[in-house]
Amino acid sequence: MENKKSLYRIYRPKNLDQVAGHEEIKEILSIQVERNNFPHALLFSGQRGTGKTSMAKIFAKMINCENLNNNKSCDDCKSCLEFNRNANPDILEMDAASNNGVDEIRNINNNVNTLPTISKFKVYIIDEVHMLTNSAFNALLKTLEEPPAHVIFILATTEYFKIPATIISRCQIYNFKKISKESVEKKLIEISKAEGKEIDKEALQELFYMSEGSLRDALNLLEQTLIIAKETITINELKKVFYISTKEEKLNIIKNIFSKNSKNIIDYFENANNQGLDFQSTCIGLLNILKEIITFKMTNSLEVLSILEKKDIDQLSDIELKDLFCLSDNITNAYTKSKNSNINYQYILINILKTVAELTTHISVVNLNKKVNSSLPNNTLSKNEVKKENDIVTKPAKVYEETKTISQELQNELIIDQKKEVEAENEKLEKDRKKVFKEEEGESKLLNYQISTLCLETNNLISEVKVTDDQIFNLIVGATKEGRKIFEEKFELLIKESQDNEEDLKNTIYFYNVKVRAANDEAVLIVVEDSLTANWINNKFQDHEFRKLIFQKLGNEFAMICIDKYRWNHIKEEYMYRKKTNTLKQNYEKINAINYYTNLSKVENESIYLQRAKKLLKINIKVVD
Repeated sequence: MENKKSLYRIYRPKNLDQVAGHEEIKEILSIQVERNNFPHALLFSGQRGTGKTSMAKIFAKMINCENLNNNKSCDDCKSCLEFNRNANPDILEMDAASNNGVDEIRNINNNVNTLPTISKFKVYIIDEVHMLTNSAFNALLKTLEEPPAHVIFILATTEYFKIPATIISRCQIYNFKKISKESVEKKLIEISKAEGKEIDKEALQELFYMSEGSLRDALNLLEQTLIIAKETITINELKKVFYISTKEEKLNIIKNIFSKNSKNIIDYFENANNQGLDFQSTCIGLLNILKEIITFKMTNSLEVLSILEKKDIDQLSDIELKDLFCLSDNITNAYTKSKNSNINYQYILINILKTVAELTTHISVVNLNKKVNSSLPNNTLSKNEVKKENDIVTKPAKVYEETKTISQELQNELIIDQKKEVEAENEKLEKDRKKVFKEEEGESKLLNYQISTLCLETNNLISEVKVTDDQIFNLIVGATKEGRKIFEEKFELLIKESQDNEEDLKNTIYFYNVKVRAANDEAVLIVVEDSLTANWINNKFQDHEFRKLIFQKLGNEFAMICIDKYRWNHIKEEYMYRKKTNTLKQNYEKINAINYYTNLSKVENESIYLQRAKKLLKINIKVVD
């Protein structure tokens, strides 16, 4: 019994016009074939499932076709017929992932001088070429540089950066981007119809987001869904197979976030986690919905809407842009940090709840007056004294004065409320942290414990530590390989020795998953994922008792400099620029740890309670019945 072929094999394109996307590459290859002027070596680079191997085979078929018409193979000549049977002796495909040794390349070198059997050219397609060993690459160099006139090499890779520059310089490079949303959806509709099914718009969009621009992945997902689908493939069929969230569920998440309904958010995430929901796909879906809301609010054009409808936008019309950007940043941060991790559910939920705590609140005039009237003097406005809108406009001075009185009186009360809220949040975060320590193990335990500690301690963070570029450059100039290695080993040992003792772990979790980039006996530079984590660690080292404890554990005093990866990229570029222009200070100035911490610049922010209170006071007041 013959196994059923996968959809991506059944519907593999046979001509360039059947290839989804890559219009520029198709045009270039077509012109080269038409003019009979193409390179002897081509390198196709791009992510998985974007058509590199298919394009290589089509190109090999085209250049060997005897009756090519408008860049379409005839499928009648001997070369085409043998190609369609996967039996053309002159088109040879090699998988470098499993044939990556020097012997395989030597075998190619020994056979390149043999003339083609039935075709004009002998074509070697080497897939996943980055998997070749260094010896294999070296063996390929000479042949790749000066092959016989009848030989064409087509190399394909998903990891361009792993290929030696000597190989790249001998090839013509073609970069295969992610296939566009329109091209993937068009191909999915075409194949669904060929399989006797219809597919609705929401299901199409979800398949694209899940495939991340890979048509092969999208077809594999479609194939699984076709098994249970009846006449039309809908989001419900996808949800049964892949445990994804629908558009309505994502919209409800956003509505609950902006209505500060934390309980509903937590309940949804816990239920979804128990059902095995794909939270990575949910994050991408949320970001795409937020993108449409933001672009609509900035352009007021319905043309930007492809996922949402006007009625969906109307329900979210009161949300401020800064809050939308805040939520987008936090979801992006959660997605990036938790990708391919088994803790994505917890981290994504924590970042969403963090957003809820940061949002600007909208309070109606009725609710405002209820609170004001219960605590303010009689000369302030009551609900009964609120006039019609045009009456208020005619008396701006009075309204301003009374509003100012309300804000002044509310501030103290709101600060107390926010202090209680922060204390309640901290209590819950502390319980969550203890639960993580008791119930989780391994890397998941350490990462979740670090996240919990970060959320708990940054909740009350009111200052930002400033480290200058010159301080960092000075350390880099004076850094040694030995110093970096010592600190890497010390940090790793700290975590290892403390992971079974919660009191010890509280003091050492800061060093988990940090990258030591420069160090000597006097200072160390570490790089973390984001600026919040960097400021958290820098602030912690302002605590004299904490420093004393860490210095005792590590055996010496040192200056700790922590930056995020984005600033580290800037530092590297600036360092190279200064070095190139001879503006880099080459003499290392010794770093005294005590002086470093004493003189470090700190920017004091307002009290966290006052910040939250101000967010409540900066409200959109609406007169309601």
